[in-house]
Formats: sequence, structure tokens, C-alpha cells
Amino acid sequence: MEINIESLKESNEFLNILFENITSAIFLVDQDIRISSINNSFQTLFYNHEDLILGQLCGNAIGCANTDNNNVDCGTTKNCESCTLLSSVKTGFIKKVPSQKQIITREFNINGVLIQKHFQFSTRYIRFNEQDMILVVIDDITEFEDQKKNLAEKNKRLEELNNQKNELLGIAAHDLRSPLSVIDSFAEIMQETVDDLKPESIKEMLKIIKNTSHNTLNLLNDILDFSKIESGTVELKKIKINYIRFVKENIARNEFLSLQKNILIEFSSDKEDIQLQFDPRRIDQVLNNLISNALKYSFPGNGIKIAVNEDNGFIITTVEDKGQGIPEKDIPHLFKPFSQASVKATNNEKSTGLGLAIVKKIIEFHNGLIKVKSKPGEGSSFSFYLPKL
Repeated sequence: MEINIESLKESNEFLNILFENITSAIFLVDQDIRISSINNSFQTLFYNHEDLILGQLCGNAIGCANTDNNNVDCGTTKNCESCTLLSSVKTGFIKKVPSQKQIITREFNINGVLIQKHFQFSTRYIRFNEQDMILVVIDDITEFEDQKKNLAEKNKRLEELNNQKNELLGIAAHDLRSPLSVIDSFAEIMQETVDDLKPESIKEMLKIIKNTSHNTLNLLNDILDFSKIESGTVELKKIKINYIRFVKENIARNEFLSLQKNILIEFSSDKEDIQLQFDPRRIDQVLNNLISNALKYSFPGNGIKIAVNEDNGFIITTVEDKGQGIPEKDIPHLFKPFSQASVKATNNEKSTGLGLAIVKKIIEFHNGLIKVKSKPGEGSSFSFYLPKL
């Protein structure tokens, strides 16, 4: 026997099966905005039994945070005025037209816990047994909306990284062109006039080539380091060692550069031995950068103070100079890639503009943080915090 679908739709049994087994939460609202009937999916979605729902105001029944947080009735808060669900229900009674699918996003009390939810709903006016009712259909699309938000954030991050990559390439190409041109020019001059050049001239040209090559290599190394760090491919190789001895050894290596500017490095600590777990190569890179910057922006004869202290579970390393200082407007941009302070190095030393950006990332990879204090004419102080445990 062939079944007529239209006849089936009109049967009470079919409608009951459909009403109780559809995955959407369905409920009927009367003209007082109180719930008069719900299906099984409503109870599953809102973790509320039918006995506790029937007769309740719409917002109270579904655990809307606007009513739940203030322990008030639905429709009485200032937030209720902008509630799209309440507005759609009221409009349905007045205009007797179905609503388009809309999304409502807010916190709901689900099983005793306030949870941010994204619900898609539609409303439809119906009249049954001489009563005006609004049929509301709700679907939980929280997972879909969260995935969409995460995807949008990832796309935004990818766009930022792509722009940063293009900026990096542009700046790198610009900054590499000049030193490479210098090396090329001097090499060409030496090649063409080597027989006529005096030894002093050759030494001077080789010195320029060496210094320029050194600066170019520093830039390339910083670009490679920064690219690795930004891509998240840096793997820290932490070992537990005496941090005081480690810092002193780093200072000893940097004293060669400091003495060239007649600058003394003074070290102090409230501890003789601090056992700390960290990546020696990366923290060595941090110290080299901070000490190098202190030397660059200090005048000959000035001193640099390096202190290591322990406070509130952190080992704090401070590099302080009495140099030119940094204008307040420059400080927020110091740790951005290729950011250059408006003050110039005292001996025209070169900077790649990536050092502090790399330093900040390395410290953050160690679950630490870095702070800076500076005042023009009085010097600067950079402190980085490494967690002891």
C-alpha cells in the first residue's frame, strides 16, 4: 500500500514523533511570553526538566544570563530591550509573520554553569484552539561559531605574518644592498689598482670590507633568528647551571668591546650561586644584545652596571647604562622588529633593529618578561625576569 506523505503529515502520531525527535529545541510561547510546551531536545539542550520549565518566562526558562545573573524576570532588564529573541517573539504576535533565522550570542546558565553560547533561532506565529502562540526553534551552533572565529583569527594572523614577511624582505633587501655595494666597490677597486695601492690603503680598504661584512652577517643572522622565532620552530635546550657564573663569563667576553670605548662593566648580585634552568645559547644572545646596546649608546668613560637578584620566584637580570637614554615616545616601539630609537649610537655603531625583538621573544619562550626604564640624558635600564622554577 502506497503511503501518502500529505496524509502522514496530518496524522497526530507523525507530528508527535517529529516534535519529540527533531534535534532542534522547540517550544511554544504564549502572549505572556511564557512557555507552554517543549520537546525532548529542549530538555537536552538546556538541562532542564519539563516540570521546571512550563509556565516560566522565556528568558528565565532558557537560563539567559541577563535574568539569571540579576535574579529578575525576563523582559525587565535594560538588556532585554535589545534581545533579538524577545523582540522576534513580540513582533510575531503583532505582525503574525515568521522571522528569518537569527543568531543570539550571550552567556546562558546551562546545568548550573554560565557558558557563552551561540544559538540560531527562528520564530513562527501559529493559532491553535483559539489561542495565539509563537513557535520557537533553536539550534546550538556554538561549536560552528567558535570554529569560524578561530579560523578568522588564524587567517588574520597569517595575513599579519605574510605582511611581516614582506616587510622583512623589503627591509632586509634595502639594508643588505648598501653594505654589499660597499664590499663590491672596494673589492673592484683593489682588483683593478692592486699594483698601485700602498699597503696602508690596502689595510684601510680591508678594514672597511671586514667591518661591512661583519655588519651584514649580523643582519642576516638576526633575520634568520627572528624568522625561526616567529615561525615557532625554535626549540629551547634548557640545562640547569650556575647562572651567576654564566653571567660573569658573558661579561668577560664583552669586556673586550667595552674597553675599546673605555667603558667599565660592573657586576653585582645578592647571591653567590643561583641554579637556574635555561637555554644557555639563547640567554647568552639576550645578554650580548643588551650589553651591546648599552655600549652603543653610552659615551666613552661611562660605566655599565649589571645586577642579578632574586625576587618573588624570579631571577632578575638588569643591564643599566648612563648613556643618552630613550625618549618616552620610542619606548612602546622598542621591541618591534626593525624599530629604531631616535637617538643615535655614540660612535655611529650599526644596529639591525631586530635585536630587542629577538630578546623579547627569547625571554617569553622562557616564560619570563622584560621591562625597560629610561630617561633622556640619564640612561636606560633593561631588566629581564626568568622564573626560578
